[in-house]
Amino acid sequence: MDAVHSFVPPRPPVLPAAIAHLIGSNTAPDSLEERIARAYTAELESQAAFLQDVMAVCARQHAVLLQSLEAHKPILSPIRHLPNELLAEIFTVVVRDAFNSIPSWGRLPHFEHPWVLSRVCRRWATVALGTPSLWSWIPLDLDAIGIKPGGLAMTKLLHERSGNLPLSIHLSEAYRRSPIGTRRILDIVFAQCERWQTVKLYGGPESPLTHDISAVSGRLHALTTLDVFAEVDLELDTLVEINTFAIVPNLVAVRVCVEDEDGVLRRPHLKFPWHQLTRLSIALACRADTLPLLPQLSNIVELRVEWRDTSFDLPQTTTITLPHLQILEVIAQCASSPYPLSLLNFFNTPLLKHLSIDNEADEPAVLSFIKRSGCKQSLKFCYFRLHSAKPECAFALLRGMPDLLDFKFGHLEKTTVPIPFTQALHAEWLAVRCKSGGPRLFVYLRNGGHPPVDPEVSLLMQRDGFFIKYSDYLESFDSLVNSKFK
Repeated sequence: MDAVHSFVPPRPPVLPAAIAHLIGSNTAPDSLEERIARAYTAELESQAAFLQDVMAVCARQHAVLLQSLEAHKPILSPIRHLPNELLAEIFTVVVRDAFNSIPSWGRLPHFEHPWVLSRVCRRWATVALGTPSLWSWIPLDLDAIGIKPGGLAMTKLLHERSGNLPLSIHLSEAYRRSPIGTRRILDIVFAQCERWQTVKLYGGPESPLTHDISAVSGRLHALTTLDVFAEVDLELDTLVEINTFAIVPNLVAVRVCVEDEDGVLRRPHLKFPWHQLTRLSIALACRADTLPLLPQLSNIVELRVEWRDTSFDLPQTTTITLPHLQILEVIAQCASSPYPLSLLNFFNTPLLKHLSIDNEADEPAVLSFIKRSGCKQSLKFCYFRLHSAKPECAFALLRGMPDLLDFKFGHLEKTTVPIPFTQALHAEWLAVRCKSGGPRLFVYLRNGGHPPVDPEVSLLMQRDGFFIKYSDYLESFDSLVNSKFK
């Protein structure tokens, strides 16, 4: 449609010749010149006021046009041409990400997804209501839902709309402020426990985790992934008798952390089918608790172990072989490393690809572990916190893992590692690559305030396949295992 413009602005009045000579001078006008100047000024003011009114009208019309444009441009949006099946897949990803982003102790009286997707337009509502997978992600803040009149209806509606699909459950803590409402919610949730596939349990001493979860024992045939974070009462120690997850035939991924009311890690008094797990992330009170667990993890592929108390010495024992382990992350949340004996002394992992050691072992222990396990050629990704002030230790690690693609260093302080360290590491890698044929290397340095390497030097190194990235905080080094639970 062609635009039609009917408005023609008036031409400004012509300056009278009788007063032209007065412009830019201080000469006083005579009576005739003054009358002419007043009439000409009045004409200018009239036209200026007219145009001001026109501009106001145009501004309002412009705002209306922009609003109409904003409303009509979505007509041309490519998403309108997506088939319903693809739109449903996108909706499912959105709901899944929203579910996974719920905080551990989050209180959500209303789960906005997928309801918000069904309120956009009729077509989206039809797709959302006709896609059972959108309704199979069920977060339950029992305390918030149980005390609200609509809570029961919402929980029941989620189960009904999900059809017979496997369910992902986020079971948060309930402090019994509404026992009747909580009981009714649990009755609905537990009645469908045969469909549970992923379960996240978070709670304190008065939560369903420590009281009612035993009601689902022997009925979790579809459960594959379990995430448990619990706070226990030291006087009651309510987790001791929980055997709900001891026999779960398809459980393969577990993340578990148990703390007391002071935030101190406690031994998780929950039984799991350790022998069938392929992924495990576990927080323990001390590293000595790890050794009895390792021989039971015969099928483990990804393992993350964390502890905070290093006062317990590791007993001398034989090497434990984990033949399928590909990702290993060991984190000691302590101020100093418990040398000389490291947990790595007890590992034998021939297929290891990812290795992350934080504050638990020194360089010789890592190199000895790699040599003993025979994983020198398979290792591709490594994160290590250097405890030595000598950069040569980093070079030794690089030589010990010649096929690395991703190398992260922590604890490289400005006072001990000069700028030429980057170039020296590059030269060392080139020498290693000539022997191993490694294609490229990404190095992440926690530099303690170092300025980045010269851009021209960095570009030259990138042409060799050597990439450097600086980071000021260890938090930027993502957990290898925990990220896979999201």
